[in-house]
Amino acid sequence: MEKRCKQCGGQFQVLDEDLNFYKKISPKFDEQSFEMPSPSLCFSCRHQKRLSFRNEMALYHRKCDKTGKQMISMYSPDSPYVIYDQEVWWGDSWDPMDYGREFDFNKPFFEQFAQLQKVVPRMSLNNIKAENSEYCNLACSNKNCYLIYTADYCENSAYLRFGVKNYQCFDGFYVDNSTECYEVVEVDGCNRCFYTFKAKNSSGLIFCYNMLSCQDCIGCANLVNKKNCIFNQQYSKEEYENKKKEFNLGTHSGVLALKKQYDEFLKTQIRKYLDIVNCENCMGDHLKDCKNAYLCYDSQKLEDCRYIMSCVGPKDCYDWDFYGGTGSERCHEMVSSAYDMVDCHFCANSWNGNSDMYYCELCLGNQNLFGCIGLRHKKYCILNKQYTKEEYEKMVAKIIQHMQQTGEWGEFFPKELSPFAYNETIAYEYFPLEKEEALAKGLRWYEDESEKMYRGPKYEIPDDIKDVNDEILKTILTCEETGKPYKLIPYELDFLKKVGLPVPRISPKQRYKHRAAMRNPFSLYERTCAKCGKDIFTSYEPNRIEPVYCEECYLKEVF
Repeated sequence: MEKRCKQCGGQFQVLDEDLNFYKKISPKFDEQSFEMPSPSLCFSCRHQKRLSFRNEMALYHRKCDKTGKQMISMYSPDSPYVIYDQEVWWGDSWDPMDYGREFDFNKPFFEQFAQLQKVVPRMSLNNIKAENSEYCNLACSNKNCYLIYTADYCENSAYLRFGVKNYQCFDGFYVDNSTECYEVVEVDGCNRCFYTFKAKNSSGLIFCYNMLSCQDCIGCANLVNKKNCIFNQQYSKEEYENKKKEFNLGTHSGVLALKKQYDEFLKTQIRKYLDIVNCENCMGDHLKDCKNAYLCYDSQKLEDCRYIMSCVGPKDCYDWDFYGGTGSERCHEMVSSAYDMVDCHFCANSWNGNSDMYYCELCLGNQNLFGCIGLRHKKYCILNKQYTKEEYEKMVAKIIQHMQQTGEWGEFFPKELSPFAYNETIAYEYFPLEKEEALAKGLRWYEDESEKMYRGPKYEIPDDIKDVNDEILKTILTCEETGKPYKLIPYELDFLKKVGLPVPRISPKQRYKHRAAMRNPFSLYERTCAKCGKDIFTSYEPNRIEPVYCEECYLKEVF
């Protein structure tokens, strides 16, 4: 079926497999079947809409609306919502059922849901079991960490996004089981790797790409079980150490000079067409241990899934962004929801054992909910109001009929219902817009006025880390690229001195943007293998100059 996206106007296809899925998940209430409509938005616009409901990295100081306590929150101080400190939100001093209300058939559903959003308290952060790690979000069991997001079980680390079980790691994106790494992307089981993209079970790498079980290499790519190599040339240990000293990596100027050499070298190095490992019948990128996954990205252990991003473990699910989780089945149009979610649709920020939910937020361990917010372990509720099973069935049938008439049934929450400004969300990261563009599309925008405050005289950062002392910790630094202020934290400076690397000249947010830009976008292109000429789909755009190989040619060359 060919359709036109009602947001971008582009043509997109709804495949027969998709139609079968929508038929399978079409619900039945009060002995009436209700067809689940096929999407009105294209694949990209659906992602953009859902991602506008997820804020990971925009944090603010504000007060708890219940206790008055000063706290860190993902909601700005002027947010129109009721925000509770997360410990209060999880506690039993309030009851989300107190905000329940009757459904008004004279008003659209989304208008009534928006009214409920404004009164039901929301948690300040999702930062569970944090020890001295207040400035983290969507994180669990971290100790002595600062500004890490979607990361768990890390210690003495900062500026990480997507990671687990890391110690003393800084400035990382997709980092697991690693120690003392800095400015790395997609590394696992690594130690003391710096400025490196794609590495596993390696140590001592500096400006390296796609390395497996390697040690002490500089400016290398696509090596396996190598040691003491520089730009893919073998050296003795003594020669390697002498050449490493010549790079003068303790200085900012030395790092920039080596990076320039490395960037030129990397343009000549082969790339695998897609990052797909141990997958069967899959199309997408950054997939591992998946089966029958179509247009899915950054995911693992998917089965019979389509249009999924950053999920692990769901089966028979469509259109889900973050996080899925084992035990999740037959869900669609979901964001920031996880673990044992069954037959849930159009839900955001809900977790742990929900089933048969429609249009819900911030719900935990419920069954048979429609349009609810913040409920825990409840059944048969609509707009946070309790019903009997029979009453619930009849009322939901009437509500769906009402939503069919208003054109709301089958649509994810409209953009106006996102609790965040567009530039606070990760939609802004994957689908960047200028402020004027966002406002013209009816999206909210937040300007953090605190960044414009006077910060004192400019501090000149010494070129060599050896010349940096603790005075730098008392100053506000200015990002060389954005002009915005940032600070160095004490254990970040201790780490840089320990490993002998220079102080960064750009802010943590800007450094993250550089790391994210190293990964390919969530798009596929038709190309031919640079080695054998075979037709391939790849995430490397046709105008990229790096040689892109198909699976067979890549494996022959690298392994």
